[in-house]
Amino acid sequence: MNLTNISVIKDNRSECYSIMGVTNIEEYINYVKSVYENRGGISGQRDALKSSSAIKIRKRLIKDIGRGTVLPPIVIGLLLPNEAFDKMSEVVEIGNTLSAEFVSSLVDSVSVENISLIDGMQRTTAIIESLTVDDSIAENKIRIEFWAVRNINNLIYRMLILNTGQVPWNVRRQLEVLFSPIKETIRTRIPSATIYSIDDERRRSASSQFQGNDIIEMFLAFGSRKEKIELKERIAEEFTRLDFIETSDKNNLMDYFIRCFDMLNNLDAELGKIKDESEYGGKKPKFFNGYDLFSSQPARIGFMVALATKILGRPGTDKDANLQDASLVKIESNFKALIGKINSIEEKELPEFLSFNVLNEIIDKPSSKVGDFERTFFKEAFTALIEQDFQIDNFESCWRAY
Repeated sequence: MNLTNISVIKDNRSECYSIMGVTNIEEYINYVKSVYENRGGISGQRDALKSSSAIKIRKRLIKDIGRGTVLPPIVIGLLLPNEAFDKMSEVVEIGNTLSAEFVSSLVDSVSVENISLIDGMQRTTAIIESLTVDDSIAENKIRIEFWAVRNINNLIYRMLILNTGQVPWNVRRQLEVLFSPIKETIRTRIPSATIYSIDDERRRSASSQFQGNDIIEMFLAFGSRKEKIELKERIAEEFTRLDFIETSDKNNLMDYFIRCFDMLNNLDAELGKIKDESEYGGKKPKFFNGYDLFSSQPARIGFMVALATKILGRPGTDKDANLQDASLVKIESNFKALIGKINSIEEKELPEFLSFNVLNEIIDKPSSKVGDFERTFFKEAFTALIEQDFQIDNFESCWRAY
């Protein structure tokens, strides 16, 4: 992308850079389309608003773009490798700015998986529609603001701040736009986990397989430390957003999430080896083989929320970052001991260790909101596991904690 009029401001709070530049509409659209080619296209990322007022505004915007209006800057997140980020930092420190050539080269060097359009989807939709009406606007100028970071947590924080107080986008849809970098981070740090894309219809058929939407929900639950995420309700959405902002402002939320997800994946892999040879007459129980436990989204949510609450503190608390780090290190050490214990148990005794007979008896209760009950149940169960420092004779004490 060819850029001019470069200006750079360092964000000292999050150690990232705001880089503003000017390009033309054709350059911008070509760049954005390449970013979203393997995600179903721009329009698939977010539906156009359909209210009568939104339609009128968009129609007016399309006309104004054709007449040469100047749009507010569109914000694009760039997740840079450490080497590229350090080189950029050095150049900025030397000259207090970046050349147009340097920025253009930097922007073009970032892989598709590490680029996110975090503010400006509706404007982009309007621009595309305007081009179909009048392709002469391709040379019109447009401002782009790049947020260059080395840590995806800073992109999430920026995204939430940009959209707080606006009507258009709920937290889940925003995070879907950032899902590709999240997926790439998990793939790099936890290569044993298979993460399907958000729009992929493939189903889990073995341990260590996870669907994109489930990962997003786990991340939401982890950041807000709430097992029930009701994003359809405006108030609940705003409280989730607030919890995310407070959490992101105080620690490396993504790093904590990845380390906790790694534990879930490891436990899932170990339990997946457990096969129950028992004979069951009639209906097969919900939890039968070890693989079944984390095939349940409520169980995954409960595990992640229990960890997040222990590490970060309850929502609204201000737990010191050093205490958070210490809590996670202790949990990881205790968890490793649990994995060692599972490996030391004879194969024929593992089903008894899981105590799925107790779990199935307790979980099989009529409820108007089965999903909510199961989420709370598993949160309490895994909270008990953590409170016992993962030192258990079997899982019965966990299943009876609710």
